[in-house]
Amino acid sequence: MSRNQRKLAAWTWAFVLPVLLQAQSLPKISADFKNAPLSVAFAELESSFPISFSFEDETIEGVTVSVKFRQLPLDRALQKLLAGTGFDFELIDQRYVLIKQGNAPPADNSPTLPRRTLCGKVVDEATGEPLPSATVYLLGTSFGTYTDTAGYFELPGHFLEKDTVSVSYLGYSALTVLAGHLLQRPCAAVKLSFANTWMSDILIKDFSVDMLTLENEGNFHFKKEKIPTLPGWGEPDVLRMLQLLPGIGSAEESAARLNVRGGTPDQNLVLWEGIPMYHTGHFFGQYDAFNPYIVDEVDVWRGNFGAEHGGRNSSIIDIKGRPDLVDESTWGIGFNLLHGNIFMEKPLFRKTKHKRGAIIVAGRTSLQSNKSKVFRELFDQVFQNGRVAFQDSLRVDNDFTTWRPDIQYGDFNLKLRWQGKKKNDNAISIFNGYDELNYYYAFDDSLTFYSTSDFIRASNFGISWQHEAQWKPRLKANFKMAASGYQNRYNFRWNNQRDSAFIYQYNTSNDLADLSIHLDLAWEVDQLRKWTFGYHANAQQSSLIYQDTQVLRREKNIFSRDTSILGLHTFYAAFGHQPNPKFWYSLGLRMNLFPERDLFFAEPRARFTWQPWDHNLKLKGSMARNWQFVFQIIDYNDLGAGEPLWALAKDSIPAQELWQWTLGASYETRSMLVDAELYYKDSRNLTSRNLLVDRGFERPLSFDGTSVAYGFDFLFRKRLPPYSVWLAYSWGQVEQQFPELNANRPYPARHDIRQQINFVNMLDLGKFDVSVNLHFRTGTPYSIPAVEQVPCPACTVDDFTYALSFSELNTERLPNTLRLDVSATYAFGKKNRKWKTGLSFFNLLNRTNIIDKDFILDTPDPTEPQGSFNLRELNRLAAGRAPNFFLQYEW
Repeated sequence: MSRNQRKLAAWTWAFVLPVLLQAQSLPKISADFKNAPLSVAFAELESSFPISFSFEDETIEGVTVSVKFRQLPLDRALQKLLAGTGFDFELIDQRYVLIKQGNAPPADNSPTLPRRTLCGKVVDEATGEPLPSATVYLLGTSFGTYTDTAGYFELPGHFLEKDTVSVSYLGYSALTVLAGHLLQRPCAAVKLSFANTWMSDILIKDFSVDMLTLENEGNFHFKKEKIPTLPGWGEPDVLRMLQLLPGIGSAEESAARLNVRGGTPDQNLVLWEGIPMYHTGHFFGQYDAFNPYIVDEVDVWRGNFGAEHGGRNSSIIDIKGRPDLVDESTWGIGFNLLHGNIFMEKPLFRKTKHKRGAIIVAGRTSLQSNKSKVFRELFDQVFQNGRVAFQDSLRVDNDFTTWRPDIQYGDFNLKLRWQGKKKNDNAISIFNGYDELNYYYAFDDSLTFYSTSDFIRASNFGISWQHEAQWKPRLKANFKMAASGYQNRYNFRWNNQRDSAFIYQYNTSNDLADLSIHLDLAWEVDQLRKWTFGYHANAQQSSLIYQDTQVLRREKNIFSRDTSILGLHTFYAAFGHQPNPKFWYSLGLRMNLFPERDLFFAEPRARFTWQPWDHNLKLKGSMARNWQFVFQIIDYNDLGAGEPLWALAKDSIPAQELWQWTLGASYETRSMLVDAELYYKDSRNLTSRNLLVDRGFERPLSFDGTSVAYGFDFLFRKRLPPYSVWLAYSWGQVEQQFPELNANRPYPARHDIRQQINFVNMLDLGKFDVSVNLHFRTGTPYSIPAVEQVPCPACTVDDFTYALSFSELNTERLPNTLRLDVSATYAFGKKNRKWKTGLSFFNLLNRTNIIDKDFILDTPDPTEPQGSFNLRELNRLAAGRAPNFFLQYEW
């Protein structure tokens, strides 16, 4: 880092750490009880202070307390309250208290008895899902353990057949099992049923989070039922929702083309049910391609992922869909002003005792709503600076023109999920999504005729099979096979003869096929050590063809054909260790092998978390080296829009390399999350083919580019039921350098967003949900060209003309962007007849926000004198006020 960067980091932590440290103190409480039942004391403390107790009613029955204290920290107050009762406590966080038996030795746990091990698997009785971190202990003692992530537990000791083991889990009814039963049936399933007691209801309410959780693996996790009413869009939209996180934005104001911590959109690996997605947005990226009504959960890593993930340099976005292992069928149907949707979720194997399953089928399709306000605003944002907008302006008050844009999109999902006797989880998923533009323009005044037609189709088909199995109590296996096929077609036709289909035709064809096999294993050596390791095989093929046809000359030219094949073998291993309760670290290595080219690409990974004072506050850091073997080529036509083209690394195009470091801290309680992180990214082997460029700018091919991105991300979330506030702030800088560009000097990247703020406010009023987001970001860079004389061999009067010259790149910045988005929804109906409707406004204040600036040089016809020129400035504007309405019905 430079001196300025180090100073920035020091000032950042000087500001952030005091805020985090200030929040860590335990609450202080007061009490005055005289012979009060312990259950009553707990209830009064919960009503007076922001704390919650978890205990079994029968264990504290008949216990009374007499104690008086004032303004004591919670831990000291609980010590006084429970003194002499035989009970102890555990603080799960600063507000949640687990009451347990005191540290009396188990009466029958005598060394004279043979040493044996009790084992079992704790699961949900209704769904069969494992319950991690369930409490398992010998009744009447503090001798016990917790279940692992797969629901398994092991409890070694000296047991009698009549000893009683208590099994409990938050929100479920506790269950007691004889030790003899567990000894006779090793690792049998212990089924807990959901509890509808007042205590469970309170705890569930206290611990629910309104949108996301920060996981131990460094990723943000979203649950389906918590995905909110999205400000300005109404219905949930996964990729737009992720833009509410710090470090994630879109320089193009797009839903699908995300810039994550200074990265480009092709550096994000988006997975749907394990299928790599190469076409992620409908309506040229304005909507994401994933049906929100069947999304189950979302995990996003902003670069600091472990050795088990790879293939992209910026982020991993892992989206999982329904169905759950349900007992009842669910149907849903709905629409908004752009598209309609329908889905069906149905249980399978109802008559089979040891087998459970479910299937879901869902589809969305665009509506012919070209006259709606939201359609027009999005359409203008995409096409306003291309030929479509220019021809649209020509047809005004002109009866001789035909202007017909037709946009269609849709997606289809099918997923079959089932579990067998051993509760192994299996799923087969199919996805198909597409977007089409069919645009036609013609001028015909009976004397003169000419027409243009453009056709764009981008589609992605994928299929996957996923299998999860618990091979041993501490060994879990995941197996996945996935195939993904991407197609991108562009066809342009020009005609000036009424009786011909076309005179000139130009085609671009881009295909990418991806086949992958993954075997991932997780071995928990014990509660402190864990190994993850596996093997991934990937085969990819891409092709790119440019061709044209001249009818009058009877010529068909294929002037570019590029086909690449890539075979990749990946082995990885990572070791996670928690040497003490406050410190955890993970060391990993990912090895990529190209057999055909005899090349190795090593990816070391390291991460740590440290809880220096209490478990709510975590310091964290990571280091990683990543390699990326697939990238996009930006090659738009004169429409000004389209889908980028995918290509693979090969002998002439090296794989892209990235080194990344992060350092941060987080503080989390039931109702608050504070997360802050610094990052530094150094990218190499970049290609100039995926740069967004200005018109008239010569973009020489260069494959030796570098990029440096660094910044600071800050997230604050607070729940004050029924209100939730969300503040995400990002500061960052991205510089690129190419030998053939900008005189080999570094320059700001086109997606260099220096500052971005999202201030989200959500209000839950039962049936009503209201959300408001104030979005601000600084303007992105652009280049101001100079006009210079150049030779003109085709000119008949003068031997020169004028052209644009870009001696320095991205020296200026667009104005800042400010936008207010609002949404409101209303839910009504009965339990099995649910309606939800909503109204949203994107850019409610209708502010003019510029997202791109371009320049066009108009020069005289070559047959005329070249003594003058006209330099025009074109501003591409983000969508104005765009209202949208939706209605959804489920039964």
